[in-house]
Amino acid sequence: MTKAIKTPCVGICSYNDNDLCVGCYRNFEEISNWFDMSDDEREKIMNQLNDRAKKLFE
Repeated sequence: MTKAIKTPCVGICSYNDNDLCVGCYRNFEEISNWFDMSDDEREKIMNQLNDRAKKLFE
């Protein structure tokens, strides 16, 4: 059974110098493969997003 982890996309699709989307903080590969990933893979990425966002503002 899947947990149906929702996409973190907020509709701001623009990449910064680190090749991360400035809206959801995922890279292109993570975005393009999101719906083909397992729940565990998506959850792992979701757990990294806050840290990625914080690093952009250090």
